[in-house]
Amino acid sequence: MKRWVVPVAIGFLALIFVGSWGYNQHLANRGLENFLNNKYQRAFYDMTTQVQNIEVLLSKCMVAYDPRLDTLLLMDIRQQAAFAQSNLGQLPLNDALAGRTAKFFAQVGDYAASLSNQVGRGNAIDGGHWETLNNLYQQSLELNQELQGMQYKMAQNNFYFAELIHQTRKNLQKKPDTLAHTDFQALDQRMQQYPALIYDGPFSEHLEKFEPWNLRGVAEINPNEAHDKALSFIDKQYAVDCQATVTGSTGGRIPSYRVEVSLAGADDGHRALLDISKKGGKLVWLLNARPVGGQSLDINAARQKARDYLRNSGFGDMQATYFLQHENLVTFNFAALQDGVTLYPDLIKVTVALDNGEVTGVETSGYLMSHRKRDLPTAGISREQAQAGLNPRLQVVKGGSLVLIPLGAEDEKLVYEFQGKLGEDNYLVYVNALDGREENVLKLIEGPDGILTM
Repeated sequence: MKRWVVPVAIGFLALIFVGSWGYNQHLANRGLENFLNNKYQRAFYDMTTQVQNIEVLLSKCMVAYDPRLDTLLLMDIRQQAAFAQSNLGQLPLNDALAGRTAKFFAQVGDYAASLSNQVGRGNAIDGGHWETLNNLYQQSLELNQELQGMQYKMAQNNFYFAELIHQTRKNLQKKPDTLAHTDFQALDQRMQQYPALIYDGPFSEHLEKFEPWNLRGVAEINPNEAHDKALSFIDKQYAVDCQATVTGSTGGRIPSYRVEVSLAGADDGHRALLDISKKGGKLVWLLNARPVGGQSLDINAARQKARDYLRNSGFGDMQATYFLQHENLVTFNFAALQDGVTLYPDLIKVTVALDNGEVTGVETSGYLMSHRKRDLPTAGISREQAQAGLNPRLQVVKGGSLVLIPLGAEDEKLVYEFQGKLGEDNYLVYVNALDGREENVLKLIEGPDGILTM
């Protein structure tokens, strides 16, 4: 009997060792698979973003009429195409699945570089080049739609790119039936149909500056003053009994006091958070994250409510520009005005609840960073002269008002703003009011939830 104890024990230990080794190998393989899957997903989503950028840039290039601006757009197209081609190359796809798409990226980049050189030598984008750009735009439009659809399916089905690795390893000869193969094959077939040729309103991204213009030379306030200031910025129409508490300080570009306000008169006794600037006691942001009921106000009434709030809060009259609605909340962009000129860098965002018109969110950092009295130049050309220099293919539908836009780190330009249509797409074109040069083109995205630009 004892003769079998040692062999059995050894066998049992061997089984444990083999099982442990196998389990560790399984964990290692699973970890590697997750690592690769994350890498592939990031490459795919980055590529999707870059294709969207290519589509927007191509559309802008068809609208722009200034060679200088065309050159900048074309070089951006070349860069985005190179990035997209690189990310596509990181996916576990063979040439049969991604060959035509990769070739499209290469051709877009090469054509953009070639055309940029021609424009740089003084050659205008003539009819033939414009048709080619339009053809590329149509291809990028369909490619973007296909990729967006694939992204949605992958998110809905919790798809893993590791499935492609398994299929490649098996080297199956049968027709692929996974989601990825089917969609990538459909994508490539779509691209085969083409010949082998070749954003909360505009200016809402505030430039980094060393010191906020609007807070220069003003005195600092103490916590007690911040307490009083915070209460003055609460929309008390629906919160009659408010108690404020200064809970701390924040740093960053605009050092502030953090204030918490209990809204005892409101439903459920919810609270609002505010940042009040230490210099001047200005409102930096406000958030009242209360539940919002069914819609009872329309957009126009909410816009007027936001405008009245800004006027009553000491910001004066401001120009409403664009808006975005999310469920029953709507956020408006407002820009400051000076002598009838809209100052786009001086931006404030105001959120209004559509159930009762209460202001539930404010963000003023763009205004605080940029707002001051400008020495605005006198326009050197008329609105008619500026419009005459636009692309003749662009159908101008409205505009021609003077606005100030930010360009570069510190530069600002006085321009005429025109809205126009090219085909079914809408654009904003900005023409320098001094010399008539095109300074920027934005694609206008109008949907059921609001108006954005890219």
